[in-house]
Amino acid sequence: MKTKYFLTIALGLLAAAPTFATGKMKKKSKEPIKVIEAYSQRTLPGIPGKQITTNYHFVIVWEGAKNPETFFWRGENGWLPCSIARAHKMGVKTKKTPPQTGDYTLERISADQIHKGDTLELRSITGGKFPVPSEIPESAKNTLYYKTGGSTWTPFVVKTIGKKPDVAMP
Repeated sequence: MKTKYFLTIALGLLAAAPTFATGKMKKKSKEPIKVIEAYSQRTLPGIPGKQITTNYHFVIVWEGAKNPETFFWRGENGWLPCSIARAHKMGVKTKKTPPQTGDYTLERISADQIHKGDTLELRSITGGKFPVPSEIPESAKNTLYYKTGGSTWTPFVVKTIGKKPDVAMP
């Protein structure tokens, strides 16, 4: 009787061995960033000869246990710091007014004021001279990098980035 149970368990382990070997039972790691909206928007200068700038905007929900210290964007334009603001979705004031989708009111905050579950808007800032850290690969594109609690740079690849209409300055 004991031999029968032993053989049943042994066969069950042998059948499950390919699953363990291929990593299909890999523990899922939960990302601390959930992207709600990601888009780029160009600003056309009103003065002839000035450069057209492209800014990237990310509306995210921070789901990490630790506060992020800083965010940087690694895109087509290089290594750019990001401003951080708490975003509040604007609601419908009256039934006659249609909902304003995609619009947020922003509250400027510092990184130490971020809590788990906060909706944030990250906006790339051009014009600074921040060298790319040596641990960031040259091939990294369309990636948000952040640090939490003295950690190393953690990448988060943004898969889809929309385009909003250009803003023409007067």
